[in-house]
Amino acid sequence: MKRLKEVIERLLNFKSNDYMVTNLYLKLDVEDRADRKYLRTFKDLVKAQKEHLEDRGLENHILRSVEEDFKRIEDFLSEPENLKGCRAMAVFSSSSEGLFEVVKLPYTYKNRLIVDYDPLIREIAVIDEELGRIGVLLIDRKHVRFFLIDLEGTTEVLNFMEPLATRAHKFHAGGSMLKGAEGTMKFSMPARIGGPNVVQHSFGEYRFNMRIREEKHRLFKLAGDALMEAWKENKFDKLVIGSDREDIREIESHLHPYLLERLVGYIKANPSHVEEEKIKEKVYHLLSEKSREEEKNLVEELQELEGRGLAVNGTSKVLEQLYNGNVRLLLLPDDFQKPGYVCEKSHLPLLTPECPLEDKVYPVPDVVDEVIEFALEERARIKVVSSEELKRRIDGLACFMRFAL
Repeated sequence: MKRLKEVIERLLNFKSNDYMVTNLYLKLDVEDRADRKYLRTFKDLVKAQKEHLEDRGLENHILRSVEEDFKRIEDFLSEPENLKGCRAMAVFSSSSEGLFEVVKLPYTYKNRLIVDYDPLIREIAVIDEELGRIGVLLIDRKHVRFFLIDLEGTTEVLNFMEPLATRAHKFHAGGSMLKGAEGTMKFSMPARIGGPNVVQHSFGEYRFNMRIREEKHRLFKLAGDALMEAWKENKFDKLVIGSDREDIREIESHLHPYLLERLVGYIKANPSHVEEEKIKEKVYHLLSEKSREEEKNLVEELQELEGRGLAVNGTSKVLEQLYNGNVRLLLLPDDFQKPGYVCEKSHLPLLTPECPLEDKVYPVPDVVDEVIEFALEERARIKVVSSEELKRRIDGLACFMRFAL
């Protein structure tokens, strides 16, 4: 598969005076893949687009090219092998110009199908910035691995073993049989209380446990030092730690403050038996859970900011603020759809067929698709709300503003 940079450069440099580009952003989460639901979603998007394309007054050769785009994309999505290693996908096609590019993504804001004269790649750029570079440290009792994950893929940076004391059998005093502790516990201590044949084992076990504890902290310190060196060489924005150890959170006392600031959370993983794709999937799942926590805080903040004139709740109110360049963060319920219109030249999203710039308008099946594109152009952040309870508190769309009304 082509490198992301090559794909983006080709899309940025693509120009066509005669034909249009079909832009698809499609979710491919577990629930979307069940019974190939994503394919039905795509077909529904195509059906809705076809009902409106003729109203745009496009010439026949352009419509034929778009029809071919729909077919090429459907054929691509019908092959499961093409969908591996991602939770979402962006596809750009202009059949008559020989353009067909695919970008695999960790998520997308919404299922969108837009026919435009240009490839709409702003969402990819924003997701790349939001995701950043993620450092993933995997650690168990003796094995440390470190990976970097970004939109380009997964790269392993560190992989080393640390020799540790291992308990070879159930503890008994006289630890000469303990692997890694030969000769350190040769004597048993008589019990202070009990019969003459009772032997107290706690002294040897105490020394063994202290050895294990010492080695644990030595390993955590070694991993923390190695992680700091990796950060100096390959700066990352987020840190995720994976382990099947119950005491893994104690590693935080060995991490530099720069690393602690970037720590997002923990995943269950064994560095000796894990695949790169599995690591990426676990990390994306963790980030998704963190995103759910954030959306709750943002919706709760909405009411407070409304009272201070720094937020509005309602689709028409949000559009008004978008036109003024006053949207800092757009709150978007994941299932919200609304038919609307778009100004042909300025691309302003509209709820009614009246362009304020006296431009020609055309209808679109879902104006929210165009709202997302316009918000990204205005450098607004987009937060998708997926909780049913939270969505009921949003009247279509809502936003936080840059300055008060």
